[in-house]
Amino acid sequence: MPVFAYTALTASGSELSGKQTSTDITAAAQDLRERGLRVLELKKARGQGGFLGQANASDWFASQRSVSASDLVFFFRQMAFMLRAGLPIMQALQLSQSQISSARLKLTLRLMLKDIESGLAMSVAMKKHKDVFANMVINLIVAAENTGDLDAIMERLAVHLEKKAAIRAHMINAMIYPAVVFIAAIGVGLFMTLKIIPQFADFLLAQGKTLPNSTQSLIDFSNYVQTHGLLIVGVSVAVIVTILLIYQTKPGRYGIDSLLLRVPIFGSMITTGAMAQMTWALSTLLSSGVTVFNALKITSDLLNNRVFSDKLMNGSEQIMNGKDMSSSIAHPQMPVLVLQMITVGEQTGSLDHVLKELGSYYEQLLEVAIKRLSAMIEPAMILLIGGMVGFVYYAFFQALFSLVGG
Repeated sequence: MPVFAYTALTASGSELSGKQTSTDITAAAQDLRERGLRVLELKKARGQGGFLGQANASDWFASQRSVSASDLVFFFRQMAFMLRAGLPIMQALQLSQSQISSARLKLTLRLMLKDIESGLAMSVAMKKHKDVFANMVINLIVAAENTGDLDAIMERLAVHLEKKAAIRAHMINAMIYPAVVFIAAIGVGLFMTLKIIPQFADFLLAQGKTLPNSTQSLIDFSNYVQTHGLLIVGVSVAVIVTILLIYQTKPGRYGIDSLLLRVPIFGSMITTGAMAQMTWALSTLLSSGVTVFNALKITSDLLNNRVFSDKLMNGSEQIMNGKDMSSSIAHPQMPVLVLQMITVGEQTGSLDHVLKELGSYYEQLLEVAIKRLSAMIEPAMILLIGGMVGFVYYAFFQALFSLVGG
C-alpha cells in the first residue's frame, strides 16, 4: 500500500510528523483522525526506497495477492487458541506469522506487529489493511478490546467466516450445474444448426421437391443463423455489456437485484442465502457487544443483493429514531418468519440467540433448496436437449418420408 507523509497536531497541541500507510489519501486522513490527530499536511511520501512503496520486491508481490477465507479462518482459530492459553497478543501474532502460509497475510501481520509495537491498538493496526480485514472483523476487534474477550471474538470470527464460505460455496454450486448444462445445450444447438442441418438441407433441396413446413422452417433458421451469425453475436455481447454497465450504477444494480428476487425458484434461493448470511452476521455481531445500529450497518456491507443491503442500511437510521429492529428492516422481500422471530428476540432479550437459530435454519433450508434445484434442472435440461435433437430428427424424417411417398 502507498505511504503518506503527514504533519499533524496532537491532542496536547504539539506538532507531530511521520508516515502513514493507507489505501489512499482519504483513508490516510481518516486513520490519522481516528488516532486523535489534527492533520495539517498530508501528501504521498517520496523517496520511500524499497520497491513500489514496499520494503522490497518480495513484499510488493506479496501485497498484490489476496487472502483466502480458509487462511483467515486458520489465523483466527489459531489466535483464539493461543489467547485462551494465556499468551500475550504480541507473542500470539508472532507465532501466527511464523506458521501462516499465505504470503499476503504474513506480510500484513508483520506490518501490524510494527504498528502495535509503536503503541497502536490491534484494531487500529488492522484498519490499515482493510483489503485483508473486512469492516466486520475490525468492529468486532474493537468490541473485544473494550470487553477483554479477544479470544472469544476470534473464535466467533472463525465460525462466521466458515459459515460465510459455506453459504457462498452452496450458492456457487447451485449455479454451476445449470450453467454447464445450458452451455452444453447451446453447443449442441450450434453444432446441429451449423454442421448437421446444412448437410441434410443440401441433400433434400437437391431433390427439387417441396419440403414439409417443419423441415423448411428448420432450414430457414439454419440459413438465418449462418447469414447473420456475426450480428447475433454482436447484439448478444452488446446486451450483456449493457446489463453489466447498468449493474455498475446504484439504481441499476438495485433494479436488477430486485428483479432477480422475483425470478421463480432462483429468487427464493437468493433470498434464502441472503437470510442465512444476514442472520449469522447479526448474531455474531450482537453477541460480541456491537450495537444494533452498527450491526445493521456492518451487515449491510456483507450482503451482495442491494435490496437487502439498502434496507439494512436504512434500518440502521430508523433505529436511531427509536424504532425497533423488526419494523426497521421490514420489506416486502424480507421473509415474514425473520421479522416475527426478530420481534420475539427483542421482546425476550435473546435477539442474538434467535438470530443464530435463524441462521442455522436458513442454512439447512438453502442446502435443501439446492438439492431440489439440481433434481429439477437435470430432467429439464435433458428434455430441452432431447427436444432439440428430437425435433431435428422429426423434421428430416418427415422430409424423407415425403420424398419417398412422392
